[in-house]
Amino acid sequence: MPLVKAPQGESMTVIRVAADVKTRRHLENLGIMSGAELTPLSYSDGNMIVRVHDSRIALDRDIAQNIIVRKSPMFA
Repeated sequence: MPLVKAPQGESMTVIRVAADVKTRRHLENLGIMSGAELTPLSYSDGNMIVRVHDSRIALDRDIAQNIIVRKSPMFA
């Protein structure tokens, strides 16, 4: 599912980033790449704030739409 549809507060795993090379490279520099864990923290006017590692990053709707995620598995 696209990141914009991810539930707030739930840990997600990035499957792929479907963006142009420049945008993908920029997101990789921020820690958003395949296999990365992130958590949507808040949504506002189509934009969102996500936690990646120990950082909070603001993303606009167009970029978040191109980040494909799935729910992270819960370990016992």
